[in-house]
Amino acid sequence: MFLLFSFIHSEEYFQQDVTYDIDVTLNDSNKTLSAFEKITYKNNSRDTLNFIWFHLWPNAYKNDSTALAKQFIRLGSTRFLYTKEKDRGYIDSLDFYVDGVKANWNFHVEWVDVAKINLPKPLSPGQEIKIETPFFVKLPKVVSRLGHSGKHFEITQWYPKPAVYDNEGWHPMPYLNMGEFYSEFGTFDVKITLPEDYRIMATGDMINEKEELAWLDSLSSIGDSLKNLTKKELAKHFKEKKSKSDKKKKSTEKDSLKVYPNKTIHFRQNNVHDFAWFADPNWIVQKGELWLDDSSKQIALWSMYLPKNAWMWRKSLDYMHDSGLWYSRFYGDYPYNHISAVDGDMSAGGGMEYPNITVISSSPSEDLLEYVIMHEVGHNWFYGILGTNERDHAWMDEGLTEYSGIRYWGKKYFKRNAQLVFSDVLQNKIGIGKNYNMPHFQYSNYASNALKDGAQPLNISSNKNYSYRNYGQNYSKVAVMMRYLQHYIGESKIDIILKDYFESWKFKHPKSNDLITSFNKHLDDDVSWFFENLIDSTTYIDYMANKKNGKFIIKNNGNFDVPIEVAFYDQRNKEIGKEWVSFQGDSYILETPIGCEKIIIDPDQYMPDVNRANNSTKRPLKPHFIYDKPTYNNVDVNISPWLPTYNSYDGNLNGLLFSYGGDAGFGGKSLNAFVLYGDKNKKINGIIRSKKEFYNLGFLSAGSFESVFDSRGGRESIKFIFTAKKNDRYRKPYKQNNIKISFNYHDIKSTIALNPNIYNVGKFGTVKLRLGTFWEPSFSSSYEIFSKIHAGNNFAKFDIGASLEKTFSKGLKTKIQLDAGSFLHLKNNPKQYHYFLSGSINPDFDNYVWDRNAGNRLSVIEKVYNGGGIRGINIENPFLSSDNNIFMVRVRQSFPKFFSPDVFFDFAAGSSLPEENYISGGIIIGPILIPLYQNWEMKYKVPNNVNWIKERIRLYWFL
Repeated sequence: MFLLFSFIHSEEYFQQDVTYDIDVTLNDSNKTLSAFEKITYKNNSRDTLNFIWFHLWPNAYKNDSTALAKQFIRLGSTRFLYTKEKDRGYIDSLDFYVDGVKANWNFHVEWVDVAKINLPKPLSPGQEIKIETPFFVKLPKVVSRLGHSGKHFEITQWYPKPAVYDNEGWHPMPYLNMGEFYSEFGTFDVKITLPEDYRIMATGDMINEKEELAWLDSLSSIGDSLKNLTKKELAKHFKEKKSKSDKKKKSTEKDSLKVYPNKTIHFRQNNVHDFAWFADPNWIVQKGELWLDDSSKQIALWSMYLPKNAWMWRKSLDYMHDSGLWYSRFYGDYPYNHISAVDGDMSAGGGMEYPNITVISSSPSEDLLEYVIMHEVGHNWFYGILGTNERDHAWMDEGLTEYSGIRYWGKKYFKRNAQLVFSDVLQNKIGIGKNYNMPHFQYSNYASNALKDGAQPLNISSNKNYSYRNYGQNYSKVAVMMRYLQHYIGESKIDIILKDYFESWKFKHPKSNDLITSFNKHLDDDVSWFFENLIDSTTYIDYMANKKNGKFIIKNNGNFDVPIEVAFYDQRNKEIGKEWVSFQGDSYILETPIGCEKIIIDPDQYMPDVNRANNSTKRPLKPHFIYDKPTYNNVDVNISPWLPTYNSYDGNLNGLLFSYGGDAGFGGKSLNAFVLYGDKNKKINGIIRSKKEFYNLGFLSAGSFESVFDSRGGRESIKFIFTAKKNDRYRKPYKQNNIKISFNYHDIKSTIALNPNIYNVGKFGTVKLRLGTFWEPSFSSSYEIFSKIHAGNNFAKFDIGASLEKTFSKGLKTKIQLDAGSFLHLKNNPKQYHYFLSGSINPDFDNYVWDRNAGNRLSVIEKVYNGGGIRGINIENPFLSSDNNIFMVRVRQSFPKFFSPDVFFDFAAGSSLPEENYISGGIIIGPILIPLYQNWEMKYKVPNNVNWIKERIRLYWFL
């Protein structure tokens, strides 16, 4: 079927030809563009066209009703919603003429950034027309891709451009932040006018711009002189330069207000499908060159970055050079004359690619900067030269580029085992995560999300209900799956396939089936099954190695059947053989070599098995200091010194944390053991916590089972906890149902250890059942209701509650919580399970509290608000509680100003409390509660002096 479709597709293939001639002027004071555009549009299809869809993407920033604004809201971001009107953008002053005749046009019925141009007369196959229009762009402050940040300009998706018309028809689409582009190939001839002090870099070559190039060369000489300075010398250089600049500004006010004359720079580029340009008056400039293998062609390299990022960017030319070199070796020579990278300051995202040029945001490490530059430069091949439809098939450019990044890192950093450095001090000096590498980075990104609820196939449009997590699978899932396929068929074979694919489809618009056809063309076996599982489903690989009754068995726990590599080992752990195995069904008995004592599935970890921890039949212990990349074929135990904690019974608790799992590839399993020594009672204490996570449990989305043993602070506890949830993730309004069941046993041994005003000594067994439902009908509001039964051998109580959170504007948010509860019998209820007026004391020890002993009044330290409780404090009786029933309302109001405190208002009433009701109000600053009104006070209900506040101020946190 794939071959048939591909044959039909290739027979019908055509692409339109578009030539752009644009003159544009930047007004850097008003943050606007004034431009005139001429387009020559040739119809290479077999169809007669009566209209042309145009993208007017600056209008995406116009109001809260655009597809961009709606996507931000759907994904939970206020990035655009709360921008001021002056920081938004649009395109207007459009007046379309076709071959000199005024054309009627209208906006798309749904998208204000898409318009239909009705042609004055039909455009027949083989004919061309000239379309002209002026346009004006109000540049937004950067929140996505187009915009400005002060005098820094990122001019992308800025001009009217025709949508693609191909053998599937028209592809009009609104601008989105998560979801990229699809445009016609053609020629761009662009003249840009802007103040002469700006450095500018763009798609295309500068035409007859000797003066501008000479100026950039002179700037690059300065940039090159800084490259070999130490970090301290570089900081000193810029400090002295800033000091001189500040003195100059003070010496003459005119200089600080100087208006530079304009310059016009002419750019031209063939065989590209987009044009972007960037300008900044403060960039440091570096220039380099790249000579490709077996080629006399010289490619210019330009790097432009801000002084504040000079140290991090000092090797950027090397990253660009190596990226261009390796991608050319992998797939085919870079066909253009320059590769450029510019510092995007605070632009959205880590990086964004455009033909010939990429914009990069700040990065925390040199390796991560190289990774982003390498990825974005690589997009010149996958998306730039191979012009796939990024909106509908994001995996074809993001995934193949990410896969290529694994190849690049492996080739360049072979000697250091493709290590990826986030922090040189932690990884290379201290040794934490020293073996973390690029393949594991990609595997971890994939495997940690592969089984989670709401997973979607890759082969869907970004217009659909993609979450950030699912969209990210276009990168990591394809990267690790293609790496596995390369290992299976061989690197030399995949080189042949992808070079042929590149050569066959460069400067064209390949689709999924064209890539698949390229593979099947060069392989004996059809690999359509591989791509069907990769892009059309959410299947996953999970094979398990087992030894039973002397036989080695491979069990298939997944639903993506692939050939698997198995290695055989003798009793000395020496490899004695290796083979590929394929089978259908649930299990397979291996025929092993003589002397085989152990097998490992996928010994070199090329296969993206979601549970690598069950791939070996024997796993010796492997300790790591704090953390390192798991080996999986050993029992990987991370050993960490534990920061001291304190309680009055044990004293300071120091010790070690032993942790296993909890990372991608462990099948949702984790085990943590805290071994702690109390310096006061001279005893060993500890906590053992194990957890198993489950996904897609029939009608449930996810769940977990947890067991805990805790011996600290004069008590011992054993807990078993089951949680589950059901998400309607893509239904509006969003809804989640959840359940939590816990069985708890506590042996409270001493009144010295725990405050007798709060805790009864003895042994207590309890069970808790909590049912809850959470709704999010819109981005600005959410609701939750719950019911809970908590029972033990001496008590039983029932609680219900609800919460509402409503956001009105940036920072203006109201949260209301209601709780009501009642004991079902009224005799001998243990104190710790009472309803405490001033907050839950966490009777089942679910949260960390600094100290629970008798000397702690719990008035100015931690309180855990996971149940009823007002935020005021009765200083005469801080442990006031009800053993009957209670009703509470808590209101918290946040305000827009950054440093303004929140305001709270609380109400409580209970049948066994001495007062009819309790009302408190005050302010919240971070974790600090400051009551300013308490109606139960006998003398002063509001502060009469500083001591009144000091006695009632409280600290709280959620842990």
